[in-house]
Amino acid sequence: MNKGSFLFLLILIMLAAIGTYQALFPLPTSMAFDQFFALSAFLLICVSLMIGPLATIWPKSFAVLIEPRRAVGIAAFVFALVHVSITFIIMLGGKWGMLVSSLSNELGVLAGILLFILAVTSSDYAIKTLGPGLWKNVQRFNYLIFILVFAHFILKSIIVSATASGQTFINLADVFMLFMAAATVVLQVAGFITRRRMMARKMQGPSA
Repeated sequence: MNKGSFLFLLILIMLAAIGTYQALFPLPTSMAFDQFFALSAFLLICVSLMIGPLATIWPKSFAVLIEPRRAVGIAAFVFALVHVSITFIIMLGGKWGMLVSSLSNELGVLAGILLFILAVTSSDYAIKTLGPGLWKNVQRFNYLIFILVFAHFILKSIIVSATASGQTFINLADVFMLFMAAATVVLQVAGFITRRRMMARKMQGPSA
């Protein structure tokens, strides 16, 4: 199995685990579906951002995943679109004003718009039309999207949920996503440091 296929298999396993857990967690069905697509979109955003620094730090092992990363980003948009649709139609009753009725919703809507921009500019045609430089700058919206979605997640997450019977449950899906978000930040910092060191070595090379 090549590394690209392994990446997608790993993603499918994580999505299946989140889906199974959400189905068993004591939540209304509509809310469970909504959270599944929300958490899945966040997971895919984290994975897409992890690939870059991993390829920088360990290029021999992870550089091959740079191309499949585009598909991961598109999948993140699809899951986010379903999440927004469920939230708007079922949770908010189809009322447009409710989409901007809270900070959490506003952050989610803005992240969705940026995800749409990245999705429609992810093709080879978009790269040729925009040019590599501008296209790269557009794709950097990924970092802003992560911040927006992470803030949206913190405001909406259900780390602890109490049932009517008085029992208290820890939402392991939310805990897992906190771990994934933290790992994403750590890898971004590590990738940034590695790139700076590589640039410093290149600058020192000619004068050495």
